[in-house]
Order: sequence, then structure tokens, then C-alpha cells
Amino acid sequence: MWIYFLGIGGTAMGNLAILLQSLGYEICGSDQKIYPPMSDLLEKNKINIYDGYSAQRLEKLSPDLVVIGNTISRGNEEVEWLLDCKKIPYCSLPELIHKKIIGNRDAIAVTGTHGKTTTTTLLAYLLSLNRCDPGYFIGGVPINFPSGACYGKDNSPLIIEGDEYDSAFFDKRSKFIHYLPKILVMNNIEFDHLDIFHDLRDIQRTFLHLIKLVPSSGCIVANGDSMTIRELLPVPWTKTIFVGKSNDNDFIIGNEELTPRDSTFTLSDKNTTTMIRSPLFGIHNVRNVAMAAVAAWQYMGRNLNIDLSHFKGIKKRQEIIFNDQNTVIIEDFAHHPTAIAETIHAIRQAFPNHRLITAFEPRSHTACSNYFQEGFIESFMGSDEVYIAEVYKNKTQRLDTCKLARDIRYCYAQALNVDTIKTTFLKKINHEKQVFLFLSNGDFANIAQYLKNNLGLPR
Repeated sequence: MWIYFLGIGGTAMGNLAILLQSLGYEICGSDQKIYPPMSDLLEKNKINIYDGYSAQRLEKLSPDLVVIGNTISRGNEEVEWLLDCKKIPYCSLPELIHKKIIGNRDAIAVTGTHGKTTTTTLLAYLLSLNRCDPGYFIGGVPINFPSGACYGKDNSPLIIEGDEYDSAFFDKRSKFIHYLPKILVMNNIEFDHLDIFHDLRDIQRTFLHLIKLVPSSGCIVANGDSMTIRELLPVPWTKTIFVGKSNDNDFIIGNEELTPRDSTFTLSDKNTTTMIRSPLFGIHNVRNVAMAAVAAWQYMGRNLNIDLSHFKGIKKRQEIIFNDQNTVIIEDFAHHPTAIAETIHAIRQAFPNHRLITAFEPRSHTACSNYFQEGFIESFMGSDEVYIAEVYKNKTQRLDTCKLARDIRYCYAQALNVDTIKTTFLKKINHEKQVFLFLSNGDFANIAQYLKNNLGLPR
């Protein structure tokens, strides 16, 4: 079967393309711009990618099925041709995942506004470590695995990152509705994706639809410290297991010790206390590890090996791409005020003796808007310098980056274009201990790699 991916450069689309190719399907696709790490991964797997969109080319190729990514909308000439000619069937990405990858297997879906990719990767790692041979589908590039997607054994579970974003222009349901999880992990619920949802209640509504799909034989592992989750749970038709720091949780996180090298904490229920050590830093990653451990225990039992000493994380999730003890360059995906604040707090703990120079690219629909104009102000607390890049997408109610920089009064802050940030940062490299932190859910004009590649050159 020949499958064509329309919008193949997205992380989920690219990972599914690679997975289906490994299962024997013939794969190709099109996109306008693909950036690392997905571009590198697709090239490594020798998947044929066409630059731009062409109805004439698609007609000539005549694949058996077209998968339409959720970034593709009406007006795309390949979409218009598909709708007009009715010669080739098409579907959304989550629909194809359900049909070709999940099938009748148990699905373990990891959801939430923050931490989905890290928690999904941790869960896949733990089950793999314990010889479960799971399938997994991760919305990122995990460093421990060859790619973000693996089929696993037919009778093994499929661990999948459950995105609340819509499925396609013709299917406005959240992607995770298609996955019908037996075990549902709920990390947190905050307002995001204002291009899809009206408000926080609207997001809670789509999570409630997902909760209603969990069978009585399954369970929900939920962040019990989140009031927006507590408003939805528990429910009478399936078991809910709350995880968190407060004493009214079923599993309690305690005794956290966060060092520049790792994190340790205890995870306790009524009968047992387990000490867990993780190479990930930051209190938010303590919670991610705890959620993954409890979900893994629900599937495999309490005797699980939870040795994370060789866990290497995910690209662009607090990824240290350079570190010579003086100069440290880190890339992270954070683009929501809460995620930015948690990331900066974690980096500050990991590098307490370095100056922290933070650059932020507003790139997601929500970050580009002025919805978080006030919310972003305190998010960068802990930085010594903050640089706000120009808004990536044109919007009518767009973030005022100059005003944001003026409103950040606890440290030096400036709004600059990406080219100026690039030259400014390169000039800052010296013998002083400094961390350069890049925050974006895109490539940020590859400034971090440019900085890494030009270290040591005359300036």
C-alpha cells in the first residue's frame, strides 16, 4: 500500500510515516518547510519528500491513501484536488493510527497541556526496560530510541502521546478521542490552543469526552494537585488514581532533592515507599517521572524496574547541545507561560553558578496572540537577560513583544529580531559562565546550532 502524507514535516506525521515504512508500506509526502530534528530523521530513513504542494504532481503519483495533517487547511491545492476528483481516499493522522497501529491492542494515552512528550517517552522507556516490548508513538525525537514511533509486539500495549489539538480540517475532534485508551494519563489542564478552544471550560469539555471512553477495566492516572483535573474526576465508571504532592493523593511525591546532576524523590502509597532517581532536572520533571512510574505500575505491577540512570531524554526538551563548563547552549520546546517558568526554574537549579540568558520565540497560535500578554511577564523570572523575538505568525490581536520586554522589570529584557539575537548572542560568548537558553516550539531560525557551530571563531 502506498501512503502519501500531506504535511509530512510535522513531528507526529513524520514519526507515523517512518513507522509505517518500517511495517512495509510505501511512503512519501509533501510539505513547505521541514526543520530539524524531523527533517534529519526523515532524511535518515530515506523517505521521499516533495517541496511544496502540487495537485498535478499528486494526480500523477496517484497513491492509495492520503493522510492529511492538521496544519493543512482548505485552499491547499492538493486538498482541493482531492475533494474535487474523489479518486483517492483520505483520512486524518489519528484515524490512521487507530486503524493501522492500535487496532485491538491496549492503548496507554498520555495527555495534558505540558509534559506529554517527556512522560510518554519515560513510560515507553520503563516498559521497554522491563521487556514488555511496547509500541509507542511520541510527539518528539527520543534520544534512547531510533525514532519516535515503534510498533512493538502485536500483543503489547501501544503508548501514545494524546494531543488535545484537532484531528484535521474535516474532523475537529481532539486527536486523543481516536485512541480509546485503556489507561489514561492526565498530567495537567491549562488554557492553550486558542485557535481551537474558546476557553478553559472548552478544553475541559474535550478531556471529559476522552474520560468517558476509558473502560471499566482500565484506569485514569491523574495529577491530583491540579484543580482543573479534580473538577472532572473521579468518575463512577472507571478507577481513578491521583498522583501529587498533597496528602489526599493515592501516590504522594515527597522528599525531593534537586541537584545540578539529577533529581531524587519518594513515591508512596498506603503500603510502599519507593525512592526514584532521575537524570532529568526540575520539579516539573519529578512529576513527569512520577506519572510515568505509576502508569507503568498499573500495567505491569509494582515489581517494575524503574532504573532511569541511562535515560537520555528527548531532543528540544531541555536538550543541552553544547557544554564546555563555561558556555552552555540549551534548546527547549516551552511556549506556554507555565512551561517557560518551570523550564527556567529547572535550568537555574541545574546551573546555579551561570548567568542565564534566555531567548523566546513566540511561535504557537496562542503565544503569537496577546492572550498571554500579561501572563508572560513573570514567566522569565530567574533569567539574568531576556530577549523576545518577533512574533512568528501574523495575527490581528498579536503579542506586543516590545511592551512585553518593557514590562519585564526584574532583569534586562529587549525585543529583537532573530538576526539581531543571533549576532548579539555570538558577541556575548566569553570566559564567563553563561547558559544560552532557547525557547520555541519551532526551529527559532536555528540560532542555537549557529551559536554552537561558531564558537571559537573570531568575532
